[in-house]
Parts: sequence; C-alpha cells; structure tokens
Amino acid sequence: MITSFSTKFLFKNIAKTSCAFYSKESTSSGSLAEKKESEVQNYTGKSNLLEKKKTGIFGTSTVPINTNFPNPKGVDGYDPEFSVKELVEALPNTRKTQGAKLAQEIKETMSSFSIEKTELLEDIGFVRHNEARVEYQFDTPEKLDLWKTGCDSDWKEGFSTCSLVPSDRGTAIFSGNISTKVLKDGRVERAGWASIKLEDRKAFNRKKFFSKWRNFSHLLLKIRGDGRSYKIMLHSPLSMDFTWGDSFSYPLHTHGGPYWQYEKIPFSKFFHTVAGRIQDRQYRVNLEDTSSIGIVLMDRIDGDFRLEIDYIGVYNDTTHVEDFAYETYTLPVFNTHGF
Repeated sequence: MITSFSTKFLFKNIAKTSCAFYSKESTSSGSLAEKKESEVQNYTGKSNLLEKKKTGIFGTSTVPINTNFPNPKGVDGYDPEFSVKELVEALPNTRKTQGAKLAQEIKETMSSFSIEKTELLEDIGFVRHNEARVEYQFDTPEKLDLWKTGCDSDWKEGFSTCSLVPSDRGTAIFSGNISTKVLKDGRVERAGWASIKLEDRKAFNRKKFFSKWRNFSHLLLKIRGDGRSYKIMLHSPLSMDFTWGDSFSYPLHTHGGPYWQYEKIPFSKFFHTVAGRIQDRQYRVNLEDTSSIGIVLMDRIDGDFRLEIDYIGVYNDTTHVEDFAYETYTLPVFNTHGF
C-alpha cells in the first residue's frame, strides 16, 4: 500500500541522480550502479501517485470551489477527455443503463397522475406530528450501489482506507482505517479522512433533489457506531462554479457499544460549508437545492473505525419552530457576494 502512494517525480529524480552519480564511478563499481538503478526503476514502476483517473461518460465527480482551478475536479493533472474509441466502447452499456433509468422514471411519472398529489397535500399541512419517512435503506445490492466511498488514499494523498459492505441484517457497514500520516511529496499538508456519499440520479445524470423533505423538520438516522464523531453533510452544488463546493454540515456523534441510536438532527442546525470549511456567511439549508447526502470521518484520530447504518430518512416535529440556529448579519450593499 505504501509503495503505491509514493510520488512518481520524487523517484524519477532519484533515478536521474543515481545514474549521474554512478556514471562517475570506476568500472569496478559498475555492477553496483546497475543494480541500484534497476531497483529504483522497479520501485518507480509501482508508483501511481499522479496517475490520471478516468470516469464513465455519465459518472459524477467532485467540483472546484472557485474559478481558479484548472479543471472540474480541481486537481492538478486530471484529464477529463475521452478518446473516440473509449466513447464508442462505452455507448452500448450507457444506452442500456440510462435507458432503463429513463423507462423507470417515465413509469413512476405516469403512475403519479391522480387527484391526490402527495407533495401538494404535504405542502398544505398534511404531515403529522411525529411522522417519519424512511428514504434510504441498504437491504438490497441495488440500494447499496447508490452509495460511493472515498478516502485520501483514493486521491493518492494519504494512507486511509474505507469500505461500505452489506451485513447479514440488511444494514450497511462503513468501516476502515484512518491514518493521519502525511505523504511526503511537498504538496499534501493534511491527511486522514474517509467518506460515503449518495449518488442517486435520474436518467442521463440529471440530479435528484430532496425537495420532498421540505415539510419535515429533522433528518433521521438509525446507526450503531464506535464512539467516534462523524460528520453528516448535505450537498447542494448549483450551476455556477463558485457554488459547486457548497454543503451543509452537522456533527454525528456516536455512542459506541452494541445499542442502536436514533439521531434526529434538525435541518435548522446545519451550517454552511464550502469544501468542508465553515463560512462566515451563514444561512439555512435549502432542500430544494440539495441533491446528495454524505457521511465523513475526519476526527484526526488514527485507527480503525466502524459505523453501521440501518436507514436514513426524515422526521417531522411540529413543536420545533426554530428556523435557523446560527447568527446571520446584513451584508453591506457593495460586497463580494454581489447586491
């Protein structure tokens, strides 16, 4: 694992230095020079730190937090272009998968044509007190496939590992190991994070929004943790690139032990972050713009972690009247955010 995260350029320079050094040695040390150079070249061949990752035609990606990044991923060296050959090879599978999604979407739309509109009824107050709705479960492979994992080692920026696997109880287990060891490449300053993120989209990569959650007051989770503090994130990237890193966060503290815990987090408690950084300008999360949800562990503690998730849903508490839990302030007329 460690060699796979070694930096390519570092060992290329070592190889060049070794060649220059051993070329000045006498012929008696020629065999030693060849041996050292061979070892360095073999080691360099195993390094994939700066290899470019490819995604599918309709695969999703992370996004930059401002216009200064050179590409949509905001990572140096990323090449989003595909060759014509790759596009042609991907077309049959793309047509099959996206066509199935579109057919299912049309079927659901046609079946929803009725006098009783669920969203309309909820908007006029038909969501009862203590009503809960389970939105995401993990009891089938298809439901589990909606969630993707990621950690610093996936970006060749650390040594943490993570996985999301089903249990024999119809739940999902998010587990792995957090390592805060920093890669010595002169670029990475901090490491030690792992996450899961929902990638539930409509046909042809169109976003699904959590607009149906707007009449509920709390996010509801049934989890069983290890005593560590995670972070729940509601992602709300919009069309403009300076909003692509927008998300709303709140701590997810676990108790540890064998008992399940039901976490009810008010939507009014979520605070605005950009690429994980808390912002000075705060405002309430708008569920109409929220298109994904994730759980992140980055508590700066080395070691194994384990979080079991039964379901994620929403809950309504009519006694909760708080609109937003944090201070806001009026911006001056001329400011960096516009009028």
